[in-house]
Amino acid sequence: MPAPLVAAAAQMARKVVLRRLIRLGLIVLPVVMVGALAMGLIVLLLFTTGDRDSGTAQVTGHCSTATTAFAANSGANAQDLSGEQLANAQTIVAVGRQLNVPAYGWVIAVATALQESSLTNLDHGHLDSLGLFQQRAAWGSDADRLNPETAARMFYEGGKGGQKGLVQIHGFEAMPLTRAAQAVQASAFPDAYARWEPLAQEIVANPAVLSATCYTTADYTGDGTQGSNAVASALQFLGTPYSWGGGGIGGPGNGFGPGSATVGFDCSSLVQYAYHQATGRTLPRVTDAQAAALPHVPPGSHLRAGDLLFFHSPGDPPGSYHHVGLYDGQGGMVHAPRTGKTVEIVHDVLKDPYYSSQLALVARPDSTTDEVESGSQP
Repeated sequence: MPAPLVAAAAQMARKVVLRRLIRLGLIVLPVVMVGALAMGLIVLLLFTTGDRDSGTAQVTGHCSTATTAFAANSGANAQDLSGEQLANAQTIVAVGRQLNVPAYGWVIAVATALQESSLTNLDHGHLDSLGLFQQRAAWGSDADRLNPETAARMFYEGGKGGQKGLVQIHGFEAMPLTRAAQAVQASAFPDAYARWEPLAQEIVANPAVLSATCYTTADYTGDGTQGSNAVASALQFLGTPYSWGGGGIGGPGNGFGPGSATVGFDCSSLVQYAYHQATGRTLPRVTDAQAAALPHVPPGSHLRAGDLLFFHSPGDPPGSYHHVGLYDGQGGMVHAPRTGKTVEIVHDVLKDPYYSSQLALVARPDSTTDEVESGSQP
């Protein structure tokens, strides 16, 4: 065989081997990471939660992905994504994991969304196409197609009008990406998806995306305490927009300044609403007032569901707190993070470098005076 042909053949073989190694890594790595997360949660449950009562409180709701404060800076390609793009990629992977779709399917879905919408949730498109995957009206309602979780679920499982989803495409795992995507999308540009495969692989392999899991409020089992019931009330609003100054005991509402056009919660109003729903008690409206008014949990105490976690950064005035969230009793925190984000769960919050370094105070609204030290500092 002539030398140029030998070199070309060798190069092609290397590409095939590399591609198979990437696919294998995408399959194996999530299993390892999920196992590690599970072990971490078990440890947290053993050492950071108090005794549980016999009562339970279960709630239902939609999917919310686990996030971290530093997710946008956790890898080369994530740095190039906006907050919305990163969140949408996390949702696509989380839904795929929940549906037991092979990891290669996540790559196909992310590549498809890159081509169709640049991983943004478009409220317009060609003819009647909408959303991340530019699904046509026959796929589902406008609300379904504009909901990233539902849109991803339809991409994997099929549309409401009987359209085939990825898992219904026989042998898609062995297909080239562009063929598999086209089998779902029926695009006028069937070869357009191939160009996005390398970027989609890198996005999915990014730790902030690869570790995304689908957390639903049905997964939350409370312990029957007022704090647990407050957490359940907050979880009902997963996915609700953050609104500066918005919301209160009556639920989401318009804020002011950057929140004037947004109906939602800020961090302290979500806490206020949750406890009002659970107990009928009205906590102070703003973070610093909540911290000043509520009993403080002594340092080193076991955390309980409904404990309020207050965060202080070096730039905050002494005794002031820039953020508050609700500890869920299972290692996580439900909170309204900041403008542009939505109410979410931060899993393993005490292991998150950003939050653990700034946690300055824990308060327990439903405690008696003999359980806590009023005004104590952590």
